[in-house]
Amino acid sequence: MRAILSRERPSIIAAEVLGLALLVGAAGFIPGASPGFLELYGLPVLAAGPLFAAFYGFGWGCAAMALSGVSGFLGAPALVGELNAAWFASLAATLPVPGLASLSLMAAAGFARGRSDRSRAELLGRLKDAVVKAIRLERATETLERVNRELENRVAGQGDSVTLLHDSVRKLASLNLDEALASILDTVELFSGARCASIWLPDEADGRLNPVAVKGWRAGEARDTALDPETSVEGWALRNRKPFSARMAASGPPFDRLDCTRAIMAFPLVIKGKPWAVLVIEDLPFERYSLYTESLLAIVLSLAEPYLRTIVEYEALRSRREVDEETGYPGFPVLVRTLERELATLGHEQAALSLVIIEMANFAAILDGGRQRQELKRLVAGCHRIVDRSEGSKSLAFHFKDDSQLALLVPGLGQGDVSFYCLELLGTLAAIPFEIDGEGIPFEAIIGFASVGADTRGADAESMISEAEHLLSLQRI
Repeated sequence: MRAILSRERPSIIAAEVLGLALLVGAAGFIPGASPGFLELYGLPVLAAGPLFAAFYGFGWGCAAMALSGVSGFLGAPALVGELNAAWFASLAATLPVPGLASLSLMAAAGFARGRSDRSRAELLGRLKDAVVKAIRLERATETLERVNRELENRVAGQGDSVTLLHDSVRKLASLNLDEALASILDTVELFSGARCASIWLPDEADGRLNPVAVKGWRAGEARDTALDPETSVEGWALRNRKPFSARMAASGPPFDRLDCTRAIMAFPLVIKGKPWAVLVIEDLPFERYSLYTESLLAIVLSLAEPYLRTIVEYEALRSRREVDEETGYPGFPVLVRTLERELATLGHEQAALSLVIIEMANFAAILDGGRQRQELKRLVAGCHRIVDRSEGSKSLAFHFKDDSQLALLVPGLGQGDVSFYCLELLGTLAAIPFEIDGEGIPFEAIIGFASVGADTRGADAESMISEAEHLLSLQRI
């Protein structure tokens, strides 16, 4: 430790050398002693070199011997007036053998000191390497333990995961695109542990990818809000309809010319065989990055595709001119086309479908009482939000033939449940107060319905509409 300190503080060594040299010179003035200690063959003076060489190395030993010799053999005799030719003759006769022995001893001590320092440095290097390896091994062990726990949890929870996956995907049954995309990101976080994920949609004008749903983005963090589809790996995944994983970045072309810094994984969202958006996993725990996670996310997206297709098609219908400007709901022609399309997929993607028509029976009476048609029409359209919120269902809403009528398509609602659904719906509408400009409006509702299942033969849109209208007409009597 002293040698290490000395190498770091050479000024301290120099002070010690100088102090010892002065001490040796001053010792010649002790009563009974002679300057230079020639009667002792100058050994007290010559001992400084080997002493410092043993502790600090050969260089410092030479410096100590030189300064001690100057102080003891020249300085002290000069102070007492003995520095003359006779003194130098005495030095020449006395010092050769002790000086040679001292130099030999100093060289040996310096060599031993050097070997000791090198051995110590090698030992410290090996110790440092061992500590670094131990730290790396500890980190690797912790990582492997996390991976092992993940595998154990994965095997133990496979049975529950299937049910959980089914329940999570069913939450996508929303006609609100923002809610559906948020549900996808929640499901992705649940099954992959992703700390940061986003969904990017290409802009119709310039094709650049823009984030439409994000999760885990910290406020104020600098991020790209538009990606070039030609230079980003997200654009590659969307354009080629292929998933991307971080390990692919080292495989050379085409990834060597693409920006792969954001995405750990990227999955295209495909609707009717066409790329629609891309899901990007931006931050993921190390132990969750695996082929298993990639396969699980691919399954989640494939299960979400039918729901997204319905939402995108419904959004497209709402954006057309066949949408009522006052309420935002599609009209009767769109209802017919949508019903025909849903019936065509019956038995393949869904097990049942119901058509429910809600009519405000006192619409004409209230209209004659001075209310505006637009106000009453919006009142009828508001039933959709009330029904979906209270019943916990996700239905498609359309205007029917008259302004007093609202049609709902309810996927998954079969013949055995539609009657109870309509009864609960009537109870809900009867219990909720309807108002226009703060004034209570009585809402007398009647309901007609029709339902088909996967085993229903020959069902078509016209027959379902006729059946629902027939029930409405019976209630008007």
